[in-house]
Amino acid sequence: MTTTTVTSLPMSEKKHSVAFDLLSLTKPRLSSLVIFTCALGLFLAPGEIDMTTAIIAILATSGLVGGGCAINCYMEKDIDAMMERTKNRALPSGRLAPKTALVFGVSLIVLCMSALYFAVNPLTAILGFTAAMIYLFLYTPMKKISSLALFAGAIPGAIPPLMGWTSVTNSFGTLAWVLFAILFIWQLPHFLSISIYHARDYNNADLKVLPSNIGIKRTVHRIAIYTFIMMMVCLLPYTIGAASEIYRNLILLLGGSFFAYSLVGYKYGEDSPEMLVWARRYFYSSLVYLPCVFVLMIVFK
Repeated sequence: MTTTTVTSLPMSEKKHSVAFDLLSLTKPRLSSLVIFTCALGLFLAPGEIDMTTAIIAILATSGLVGGGCAINCYMEKDIDAMMERTKNRALPSGRLAPKTALVFGVSLIVLCMSALYFAVNPLTAILGFTAAMIYLFLYTPMKKISSLALFAGAIPGAIPPLMGWTSVTNSFGTLAWVLFAILFIWQLPHFLSISIYHARDYNNADLKVLPSNIGIKRTVHRIAIYTFIMMMVCLLPYTIGAASEIYRNLILLLGGSFFAYSLVGYKYGEDSPEMLVWARRYFYSSLVYLPCVFVLMIVFK
């Protein structure tokens, strides 16, 4: 009987299939958020939609975002090569040819745009196209120029619930714009916490993020401000009559707790390990906070 010792290989030495690498270009974790928020818009919109159209709307919206991510990976392959957390991706590591990523991304966008236009409605397709164009041709190049790219990037990130809504109504509504606002504001402190944790990586790639522009302490201050604003925006469904008093009370409890945690960052020094731990925990907490808000909105509508 022989004993085999299994040694963990560095990421660069692990074998990946072409299918796996193509899938990774679409950033599946981001697509899961898109599926969730698009489905939320579908569920909360007035009117009815048949199940087939709903599935097409969700999958095509997710695929459209995935295609945009693939083209983004193509556009940022040299930047990704400069950062520790991205240098082993399919393009900077050389596992996929850049042209393959570009053709894949464009094909996915064309396919999903066509599905939205012909199987759902033109308004939803236009929203998807707008989101893709802002993401690729405003946000992506802007990251090398200004930290204001944060706000540009939050626009396409907040459009999926609008697309879910318009898939049902073929029009906009007050609650649809509230969903857009919640997701837009949520992304600001969410990304700022990442930019603190990965500040060195972003600096190596010469990406203009807020910590390198105004310092970590002032970035923590921005996170606290945006977290408080987020709590206020999350109260809007109650304000417009789309959610109950129970929703309001639970949002005050949830949002107040999250705001209190955002203030914890003031305790730590800019270069301290505790600051990085807090930023990482804030980031993961924000991933819990958003679904909680939306679940409360559904349950107590």
